[in-house]
Amino acid sequence: MPQWFIENWIVMTPLSVCSVVGLAVMLERIWALRRRRIISPALAAAIQQRHNTPEKIEQVRALSETDKSVLGELAQVVFVHASLPKEENLEAVQAAARQIMGRLERGLTTLALIVELGPLLGLLGTVIGMVKLFTDVAQHGLGEPAQISRGIYAALTATMVGLGIAVPALVAVMYLRRRVELLVLELERHTGELLRRLYRSQ
Repeated sequence: MPQWFIENWIVMTPLSVCSVVGLAVMLERIWALRRRRIISPALAAAIQQRHNTPEKIEQVRALSETDKSVLGELAQVVFVHASLPKEENLEAVQAAARQIMGRLERGLTTLALIVELGPLLGLLGTVIGMVKLFTDVAQHGLGEPAQISRGIYAALTATMVGLGIAVPALVAVMYLRRRVELLVLELERHTGELLRRLYRSQ
């Protein structure tokens, strides 16, 4: 184990935890936000088809009952409230969509926290290392220049590690948030079309 890790274990330990948690959240969210898990191609195609007969609506209903995607979940909400006026059905869909939005964004707050914590913990490690270095200089004098350089290197390494954790986490947050936005927009388009077709056929 590197000497600088041992000397700055108070800071390097939480940085290591941040790196492991951040990587786990990134991989889990990338897996969870695959398009097929959110929007079933078969169900989306059935909703967007041009013919608006009761038979076609029933086909969409049957597909939604067996579909495990988020779109299937929203479609089932639409059909469960089909006996209500369109405005009330829309309110029910919006309420369900808000809960689904929370599920889709799960973990992004953790990644955003890692983005903030990484540089701060790294800076804290650097400050602690510099304080130790100058304390040694005050007690024992300048000594060997190479030893001072090694002390500065060890202190700055914490900041480098903190930034190395925060930068990928920031990229992941921006990418995943944009992906969630695009998926939500597509879900809104499909559910809006389903509502329009359902009440037009009645």
